[in-house]
Amino acid sequence: MLEGVHFSYDGVKSSDMGLINCKIDGGMFEETFLATRKINETTIAGRNKPYFLGVEYDPLEFDLTFAFEDSYDENRIREVARWLDQDYYKPFYTTDNPNRIFYCMLDGNSDLVHTGAKRGYIKLKFRCDSPYAYQPTVNKEDMKFTDTKLVKSHVANTFSSGTSYENIKLVGGKVQLNVSLVTWNNYSGKKWSDIN
Repeated sequence: MLEGVHFSYDGVKSSDMGLINCKIDGGMFEETFLATRKINETTIAGRNKPYFLGVEYDPLEFDLTFAFEDSYDENRIREVARWLDQDYYKPFYTTDNPNRIFYCMLDGNSDLVHTGAKRGYIKLKFRCDSPYAYQPTVNKEDMKFTDTKLVKSHVANTFSSGTSYENIKLVGGKVQLNVSLVTWNNYSGKKWSDIN
């Protein structure tokens, strides 16, 4: 989540707000690798080995520092505050890795650190809605399948003998669907073996 200088939050790019993702302290970036997890177990008297009940994951949390590329004024500060102060989880991703989306919102304190000359940076803590990152939805259209192994055919009844199922009939050489509503009452008094 820290691998890009620019990022997007709630559909707005940081470059449009005059902010960049940065590290002030120097050194390497440090970020959460996996969500915090807790093993749930229970013990009973007379047994030293606990019973395993499962694993509980905490939602991801991460600290970010955003610096102003240029100086700021009161209007810019208010605009950034309105953008970041959301009442529900919004999509966040860095522009270097748009396939890793976090749904997050501010949690805890947010600090504006500045020089007094309208230059500075903002330190924030974000909390996600889950312990996982998401990927964008991709719709594929006009997919071509050329392998015949993917084709399944079923030739159980061609209706050429005039037989019919309850909802499919051959009438005058044409297949018709019976659109009557089938409910459990239709099967009243029947055994499973009587139903095709």
